[in-house]
Amino acid sequence: MASDDKQWRIDNADHLRGIRLQFRRWWQRSASWDHDHCAGCWATFAAFSGPDIQHEGYTTCEDYPRGEGYEWICTACFADLRDDMRWELVDRSGL
Repeated sequence: MASDDKQWRIDNADHLRGIRLQFRRWWQRSASWDHDHCAGCWATFAAFSGPDIQHEGYTTCEDYPRGEGYEWICTACFADLRDDMRWELVDRSGL
């Protein structure tokens, strides 16, 4: 059982259990899509700058049902939840 500090983030991100993730710089998917949130803690990802704005993190791969870059996980949640969520990190360095 996860600690209470982690459990609420696990509950939020449970729909991403067991998926593959890749580390990427956040990008704007369309003109009307100006930010995303961490599926665990709800941190904001965006191209603009501001307090606590994330510019890179872990995102879904092309095999995710809604596509590459659809869901995001911040670096803190990835480090804390990776084992509990059984996330697999995809190495993109050779791409």
